[in-house]
Amino acid sequence: MRRFAISMAVLMLVFLLGCTQESNPSTQETPSNKEISVETPEPATDTNSLEGLANQQFSIQGEQISEADYESIESFGKAFVDLYTGAVAEQETVSFDNYIANENLLHFTNKMLELEQRQELKGGIGVIFGLNNEFQQAEIEKLGNNLYRLNLAFSNQGSGMSCQLLVQADQKSLKISDLYFGNKDGVDTTVTGHPAVRKLEHPELWNDQVWVDSVMKKLEEYDLSSS
Repeated sequence: MRRFAISMAVLMLVFLLGCTQESNPSTQETPSNKEISVETPEPATDTNSLEGLANQQFSIQGEQISEADYESIESFGKAFVDLYTGAVAEQETVSFDNYIANENLLHFTNKMLELEQRQELKGGIGVIFGLNNEFQQAEIEKLGNNLYRLNLAFSNQGSGMSCQLLVQADQKSLKISDLYFGNKDGVDTTVTGHPAVRKLEHPELWNDQVWVDSVMKKLEEYDLSSS
């Protein structure tokens, strides 16, 4: 009986020790001990700054532009206009790489910006440039497969302007094939043609070396006369 009593006491002791270990918080997994993974959201693009506008990219849903992409086309055009006019007003050098792929058109746009910034400093521009423009209803016209013309009328501090863009998609990314502000005494009006004759309908225009050479020659003459 004594040996039986000792055995029972040992068993009870083991049982009690086991219960104590199971109830010990230090041996249990608690939410504080678990690894919690939190995804950090990407910062939103600042569309109120030149850098933010320059870094924007616009894509389409399918392989070619369709009516489902009209909102993207409009946003794309407005962003470009704000970037360009904002750069003129703030006298800043910006990148149009996310908007223009054609090297000839890109070179022309960069030079046009430089010259109009110079005009702005002299007070020789009859319109008011700025970053945040007020846009009227956009007009989008389909010219062919994957080729659309966007007409944007806008104003800044009551000064009305307009911009036409010939828009295509390259690997689902929207790009400008041709552009025209057509402001009175503007650089593009002087060197590429009067609004009555300057039509945006040829996506390969800036690959036409004869056309490009004639525009660049006029651009050089304009540069010299405005210096």
